[in-house]
Amino acid sequence: MLWKNARRTLISLAALLCATAVSSAAQDQGEGSLGERIRAKDAELQRLREEISAERKKIEEVERKEKDIAGYLAKLDREEKLTNRLLRGISEKEDMLVQQVQRLREDLDYSEKVFDGRRVILAKRLREMYKSGPQYTWQELLQADDFGDLLQRYKFLSAIAERDANLVEEVRQRKTDIARREANLTESLAQATSARREKERELARLKANEQKRKKTLAELKTSKGAHQKRIEQLARAERDLLAIIETFEKERTTGAPEAWEASAGKDFPALKGRMRSPVEGRQVRGFGESKHPEFGTVTFNPGVDIEARAGSPVRAVARGKVEYASLLPGFGNCIIIAHGQGYYTLYAHTSKIFVKKDAMVNAGDVVAEAGGASAETGSAFHFEIRKSKKALDPADWLGK
Repeated sequence: MLWKNARRTLISLAALLCATAVSSAAQDQGEGSLGERIRAKDAELQRLREEISAERKKIEEVERKEKDIAGYLAKLDREEKLTNRLLRGISEKEDMLVQQVQRLREDLDYSEKVFDGRRVILAKRLREMYKSGPQYTWQELLQADDFGDLLQRYKFLSAIAERDANLVEEVRQRKTDIARREANLTESLAQATSARREKERELARLKANEQKRKKTLAELKTSKGAHQKRIEQLARAERDLLAIIETFEKERTTGAPEAWEASAGKDFPALKGRMRSPVEGRQVRGFGESKHPEFGTVTFNPGVDIEARAGSPVRAVARGKVEYASLLPGFGNCIIIAHGQGYYTLYAHTSKIFVKKDAMVNAGDVVAEAGGASAETGSAFHFEIRKSKKALDPADWLGK
């Protein structure tokens, strides 16, 4: 009886264990392939996060300083592109995690079914062993008909004992495998939740960046409008200045020359290349055309702008007569000195004026104090040299 039962048990156990081994191998291979893809995607996302972090630091640096609007918008655009790539990557990872969770659930269900099957088989074997009572291998061997039958009985009895041991080990391993798959499932679900939250944060960041872009463009539009208005104001100021000088020229050319004009008119051209600067400071804008870095507008500076310490003395560059000493729209507190023969010098954006109209001054006399404010040049002092209405480049006149 034991001999027949042993053969049947051995055959059924062998078939079941082989089928389980093949199925488990296929599951592990599929899970491994998907896991590798997720790990590769994680590495790609990490690289993108590092790029985005570096770009955000640059944006924060620009925000802390005075904005270069074109550069700032370019950095926002680059961050947006990187963030969109990150979002696509997160979505791809989410899809893979959903697949992994589904596969893990299927594997877990299968493992639990196999585990239940193993427990049923093990319980059945234990019942059979209990019903049969204690059986000894030597008793079965003694019932052999011949030596060949003896060897065959021995092999089968050894095999069934090995299979029983494997069955017990399989049940134990299946229980461990179920615990591992449950842990993997929990981890994958946590990763999927984390990916969704990261996606929500990045979408919020994109929305915030879009608001920053709109605000910056609105500021740019407003600033550009203010800048354009300032250009128009400067143009009006230039026309007013030319009108004033034209009046001076009419008086000069139609009236009798004053005594000082003859010698002063000869002295002034001789100062070319060796004239002293009217104020100490650093030149921040030279003579001629310049293009605005943000708006692209071209403006003409008929003189030089000098960044001077507030309160610095402003001196006349040559002997002459004060023709104008008052507020001039576009030039602030302004002084115009005539030097004869149609030469004029202009001193603008001063904080205080120390001379009056028609006063005679000599080279080096303090005529004003630096420190006036200008919408165009900030606190820079403005200086011009003119021959009649034509603006001359002070760089050709001021000494090195």
